[in-house]
Amino acid sequence: MVWRLVRWTGIALLVLLVGVPVVFAIAFLGIQEASERQWLGQAPQHAAIDVRSREPHAVALLDVGFDSLAARLKLIEEARQSIELEFFIYELDESSRLISQALARKAAQGVKVRILVDFAMPVFKLAPQVARTLEQAGVQVRYYNTSGIARFFAMQHRTHRKLLVVDRQKAIIGGRNIGNDYFDLSTHYNFLDSDLLIQGPIAAAIVDSFELYWASDWVTEPKDIAVDETDAPRINLLGNRTVAEERISAELRQHTAAPRFSTCRDTHFVTDYPGSGVERRKVYTAIASLVQEAKQHIVVESPYLVLRDDGVALMQGVLQRGVKLQFLTNTLHSTDAFYAVASLADSLDRFAQANLEVWGYDGRPLKQNARPPASERWGVHGKRAVFDDRTVVVGTYNMDPRSANLNSELIVICRNNPELAAAMTASLKARLAQSRAITGAPGARGYDALIEGADPDTIFQMRMVRPFASFLDFLL
Repeated sequence: MVWRLVRWTGIALLVLLVGVPVVFAIAFLGIQEASERQWLGQAPQHAAIDVRSREPHAVALLDVGFDSLAARLKLIEEARQSIELEFFIYELDESSRLISQALARKAAQGVKVRILVDFAMPVFKLAPQVARTLEQAGVQVRYYNTSGIARFFAMQHRTHRKLLVVDRQKAIIGGRNIGNDYFDLSTHYNFLDSDLLIQGPIAAAIVDSFELYWASDWVTEPKDIAVDETDAPRINLLGNRTVAEERISAELRQHTAAPRFSTCRDTHFVTDYPGSGVERRKVYTAIASLVQEAKQHIVVESPYLVLRDDGVALMQGVLQRGVKLQFLTNTLHSTDAFYAVASLADSLDRFAQANLEVWGYDGRPLKQNARPPASERWGVHGKRAVFDDRTVVVGTYNMDPRSANLNSELIVICRNNPELAAAMTASLKARLAQSRAITGAPGARGYDALIEGADPDTIFQMRMVRPFASFLDFLL
């Protein structure tokens, strides 16, 4: 009897310690291969996926979060016919309530208002009970990709696109979702991000791409999601304003900072096709072409820096041509994703190359205007680059495999606009001035610089996941 118990205990332990990890390893390797396979058939095509215009467009950087919130509310107020919004995250907080209330007011005036929000469960907040309030006010809401765990690979595909378009004439695209930490309003942690305000015909192309997503098979209406009706929403987006919201609203009414416009005469919008599969990813190809065209230097800001073999090969190719490359990303102290820093820490040797510098933001507040910083800890979140002091890219694409292979992203390229490039370069230099050299620059301290300032718990978490970072980096 005892021997039988020992034997079955041994078998159970063997299955647990060997069998289960092997099954997971095979499953993850299959997902990895599928996410990066070379497509041998014909990729989907649509006119709105890749649109280039040489008509003059007024463009302006929105580097300050509060300014970007003000610009969004101004665009919404100016709307006369239609408003389209698409976001990865739509929080339930002060900023989202101010935006939602503004949208409801426009819907009451007869403006067609539509919101498409990704259904990624770790960050999803706009539950059907909450969306119902918006829909009762005339705002249409849809969810992108409600796949559950049974469709594990399909569940990995998300729309990471972020856009607001008004009347098919004006648009804001960039790294910001809807939430306090994107607009310098969180008391705990805020993002240094970047958006592009665009006025011109390319805005209509962005709406056409929105229509493609809105009508896709990946979209579900809130009414089709099963919910527990007894679970009341913890917030009413259209309810009476709180004292904090009244204070923010009063500050917005007095807001005087105006965007500094320049003219882009070669504006290029590129986005990925809806759905999973590497054949639908167009943004990576457009970025790779820009990298290969660079002649002198490239400066890139990305909150996460995780490169796999294809990305490393692209990087090495440009470095071997003598092009200087600078990356600005987050340290462990400034990041919102310690697992991404774990992957970078595990691959620092790949970034030890001539003409290459990697800088990590140190997490301190950056003085951007007269407003006092709302929090003590900040992290970079911009997805942007400057090529040869003339060409600018702003969008939603992170330097990681998820953006390259799994997510739907978008970018806007403005070519041959030294004025816009100079404005972005000045912004990047301000952030670089509060960053630490990780590799390539004088005084670079590698791993020590990467973890400096982080609290012990976060360092422990990063060290725990670091052995698995390379194995699972295709999901980062």
